[in-house]
Amino acid sequence: DGREYHDNLLRFTLLSLAAMEAPLMLNIGGSTYGDKVLFLANDWQAGLVPVYLNYKYRRHNCYTQSRAIYVIHNLGYQGQYHNVDVQQFFGVEHQAAADLKLHNSVNLCKGALMNADRVITVSPNYAQEIQTPGGGFNLQDFVRAKNQANRLAGILNGIDDCWNPDVDSNIFHNYSVGDHVSGKRSNKLALQRLLHLREDPDVCVIGFVGRLTWQKGIDVLGQCIPWLMDDTGNGVTGRTQLIMMGNGDKGHGDMLRHVENTFKGRVCGYVGFDPKVEHQMMAGCDIFLMPSRYEPCGLPQMICQQYGTLPVVTATGGLVDSVIDISEGVATATGFHMPHLAADKMKETLWKAMELFHKRPAEFRQLQVNAMQTDFYWPKAMDEYEKQIDIALYEGPCHR
Repeated sequence: DGREYHDNLLRFTLLSLAAMEAPLMLNIGGSTYGDKVLFLANDWQAGLVPVYLNYKYRRHNCYTQSRAIYVIHNLGYQGQYHNVDVQQFFGVEHQAAADLKLHNSVNLCKGALMNADRVITVSPNYAQEIQTPGGGFNLQDFVRAKNQANRLAGILNGIDDCWNPDVDSNIFHNYSVGDHVSGKRSNKLALQRLLHLREDPDVCVIGFVGRLTWQKGIDVLGQCIPWLMDDTGNGVTGRTQLIMMGNGDKGHGDMLRHVENTFKGRVCGYVGFDPKVEHQMMAGCDIFLMPSRYEPCGLPQMICQQYGTLPVVTATGGLVDSVIDISEGVATATGFHMPHLAADKMKETLWKAMELFHKRPAEFRQLQVNAMQTDFYWPKAMDEYEKQIDIALYEGPCHR
């Protein structure tokens, strides 16, 4: 029913303690690992690891050479629990209990922020946003303190190497940068046929894949669909098809079904998710729309670029770090930024993208080449994580 287990706080407390005891206790290959380790604690579920490292282990001369890096994927989720006797429940002293409390509740994320040796977010721009009242979800002061101590960094997530149109077995026709025009044309026609859209290689096909929630901006997209479909003779609107796929709120799902019925053969509203169709959309669409209200990192905007499908994104979080806006020039741009999420801004930005597709195809193709030559695969991100691990192990620990 969407609610968490009633004993989740106990579960994640035990998980954190077990993770910290494992290197000391588990006999693997004839010996234990020992107490010189790097703990990578992901999100609030592992937020107690930095707290226990400081207050339980270092205080007893254990793990003195170890470090804990706390990784924030979405600061909106903080592990907040009410009516908890903090000192008794976690078995900690007064100062540790104070670190774990925010107002009248336990806040595991706050505890981790105060005690981690380093904090990493999933994109550089998100590391800046969570230091502001608009993006910090009431923890911005603690994030800023970490930044002022030079213990904050942002690393853009990577994508799996299965997202490659040259070898992707899920798409209809493989292609690469050199033959992307004919390759995408073939994939577009096959995608239109699969989804019962009019087979027309000359329309601009726009795709959306994501959760049908407020965060993903699907409500604003719904406001723009009649405008997209209306052919007023301007050579841009009305020469478009729209494919939307996702699960989520019932009201948004009903909207997808309604617009599909209203614009038969021009709109596909797929309430559900099929990973193979997602691959086929990446290859067959011309534009990929990602109108998130906030997006710590995001992956689809990076994936679509590998397929020469140009992203139209809100200028927020990791979307800023991974999409070079058209304002930077045709020679380097890989997509289009909306300055903020609103129906008029979405229309303006989609117009730029569709107008380029229809009226300046050579420039559109140049952006496709730029996008396909980007590198968002994991090895690049892994190198950045290794650098942060080296820094954490080299510099002194965070003392409380």
